[in-house]
Amino acid sequence: MDAGLAGLLGGVIGAAVGAVGATASAWITGRKAERQAEIQSETQLRQVRLQIDAERTRALRASRKSAYLSFAEGCHLVHGTLSEAGIKLGGIAASDPPEEREERRQAARRLWNEARALHRRLDRLQHIVFMEGPTEMGAAAQAATGALVPFFGAVIEWLHAVDNESETPQHGEEHDRAHSEAYGKLLEFLYAAADPSPASDQAGR
Repeated sequence: MDAGLAGLLGGVIGAAVGAVGATASAWITGRKAERQAEIQSETQLRQVRLQIDAERTRALRASRKSAYLSFAEGCHLVHGTLSEAGIKLGGIAASDPPEEREERRQAARRLWNEARALHRRLDRLQHIVFMEGPTEMGAAAQAATGALVPFFGAVIEWLHAVDNESETPQHGEEHDRAHSEAYGKLLEFLYAAADPSPASDQAGR
């Protein structure tokens, strides 16, 4: 082979090898940069997801807290109104003047009717607790409202006995028993609502 031709061929081959090496180096550098960008993007995406989850959890807690508080306040109003009616009835004695007896009887009836109107509103608040969840809180709310039914019954039976002037100490005892049961279920709801367990934030979604 001619020396000039060999030199030219060697130069061409050397240039080609250099070009391939440069291209490979650039490709490797580009892949590294691309992978670093992917890792950074994935990290940012995880951070965004964690932030969204945290915001969702805070919003869920706030929404549930509002629902629980509204229900507890509504339940307490019904309970308190029925208790006042019982106090009025308990203050009636056979020896009282007719006008005083009638005044207490009318006051007790008015309070019972007021409690019944409040109880209708309580049904709506209970449904909100069911929707907010979790299931355990819906069950606790149902138990609290259910315990009010015997309380209503004890007051109205006592009131009817007073209407007929046939009240006995047993009416007061039944009232106190129903009062205690209803208040106990309200406390159970409040204890459940105060439970800070993180698992409850994930339940009922």
